[in-house]
Amino acid sequence: MATALTRPRCDRDNVIQTSYALSDLIAKKLKPHIEGEFVKECIVKAAEELSDSKWLCDLAFMVDITKYLSELNVKLQGPNQLLSSLLSHVKSFEAKLKLWKVQLERSNTVHFPTLQEQNPSTTDEYAGECAKLIEAFSERFKDVKSKQQELNIFATPFNVEPADVPDNLQHEIIQLQSDDELKARYNNLSLLEFYRRYVSADDFPILRRHALKYASVFGTTYCCEQFFSKLTLAKSRLRSRLTDANLENQLRVASSTVPPNITRLAKEKQFQPSH
Repeated sequence: MATALTRPRCDRDNVIQTSYALSDLIAKKLKPHIEGEFVKECIVKAAEELSDSKWLCDLAFMVDITKYLSELNVKLQGPNQLLSSLLSHVKSFEAKLKLWKVQLERSNTVHFPTLQEQNPSTTDEYAGECAKLIEAFSERFKDVKSKQQELNIFATPFNVEPADVPDNLQHEIIQLQSDDELKARYNNLSLLEFYRRYVSADDFPILRRHALKYASVFGTTYCCEQFFSKLTLAKSRLRSRLTDANLENQLRVASSTVPPNITRLAKEKQFQPSH
């Protein structure tokens, strides 16, 4: 049986049927599209063709769930995001999906306002769609979740149980957790700043290497996508004589987070002598 998220034939048939009805109306009337009353008649005809309550409920559910997915997508974008925080966003969304599934099984559409306006007779089908999304997320992120314990050591070192961490980290975790001053610093600084300032290679060599390992992991392809966008802007059809060396230098400057010292660079250049 077709479902709300996987029913292209039904939706396509609806659109085709509506397009045919409008085309037939235009052909019979032989009126220009800019005539007000005729446009109104076409809109009414389209509304009649697309007035199927089940189709509208499916569309409303799609609107709501797509909005939530788009919000998650925005949270997973942007520079300087750690893998631990990205995984937290994913786990939060999975928890929401489980809540929505239970609520939709009980015909509760409180978190689906567009669907709620349609007042569907049953929402079991949409609960099934949430279950499919839960399964899809679980499969897609299972590799990252297998590193959950190691990520916890990195992101929340004061909350892990020393007995649960690898043997080579146990003593350093105990030493870290026993230091109240470090705990206060941890609560008042960003994670990377805390490791940079207070987890030294002398006192915590193994923990520091562990932190460097997970701080350097690219959680998303955002940097790559941003780089290719800059490449497209730099190498346009209007700059066909741009050499590979110049392009490389431009992209290095465009993608670098180091601010240029314009004053110093200018001093190193010879001014144009007067003739």
